[in-house]
Amino acid sequence: MNDPHTIPERLPIGTLDGVDFDVAAWGPAQADVDFSVACMFEHEQDGAPVAGGLLGLDTALGSQLTALRASGDFRAQEMETILISLPPGTIPARAVLVIGLGNPETLDGDRLRRATRVAMREAIRQGARSLAFAPSVLDGGHTDNAGLDMPRMMMDGMLGALRAEHALATAGLAPPPSVQRCTFDVGAPRLHSSGEAFIAAFNEFAQARGG
Repeated sequence: MNDPHTIPERLPIGTLDGVDFDVAAWGPAQADVDFSVACMFEHEQDGAPVAGGLLGLDTALGSQLTALRASGDFRAQEMETILISLPPGTIPARAVLVIGLGNPETLDGDRLRRATRVAMREAIRQGARSLAFAPSVLDGGHTDNAGLDMPRMMMDGMLGALRAEHALATAGLAPPPSVQRCTFDVGAPRLHSSGEAFIAAFNEFAQARGG
C-alpha cells in the first residue's frame, strides 16, 4: 500500500481526444482523482483473500465492499456497479465506482475491455475531469494473466468509450466529454513494465486512427 505522504511515481502514456493517459503506482483508495474505479470478482479465485489495492479500498471503506458482497446486496456480477458518492475523508477521490467482473475462472480480455468502457462512460456521466482505473485482477487472486493482453484490452475499452462520447457531442446529442486525464493504477514493482505495454497499445490505436 502506498504511503499517503509520498507522491506516487507516474509515467505518461500519450494524449488522444483531449485526454492525457498515464499509469501511476497507487491503488484505488489513494488515487488523487475525481473518479476512482476498482473492479471486484464474485469471489476470489481459489479461495485467496482480498489483497493489494482492493484490500486497501475495502479497509478504507470500513470493509463495506466485502460485507455487501457477502450479503448479496452487491454480487459483483459482470458489469454490475455500485457508486460510492460520499467516500470517507481518507480517500482523495470525489467518488468511487466498483465494477463487478463476475466469475474469476472465466475472466477474459473482452470482459476487461467492457469494464473500462463502463468506467469511462460513468466518469463522464459524473462530470469527472480525472479518472483512475484499477482492474484489481491480481487483488482477487487471478494470477495467470499473460494471455489476457490486459493493457491492450483496457486501452481499447477506454478509447472506444471516449470516441463514442465524442461522436454524441459532435452530433449535438451530449455535451463534450469532461474527462481530461485517465490513469491506470498499477503496483509499484510493475510500473515500468506495465507502462511500456500501455504505451505500445496506445501507439497502436493512435496510429490506426491517424493520431
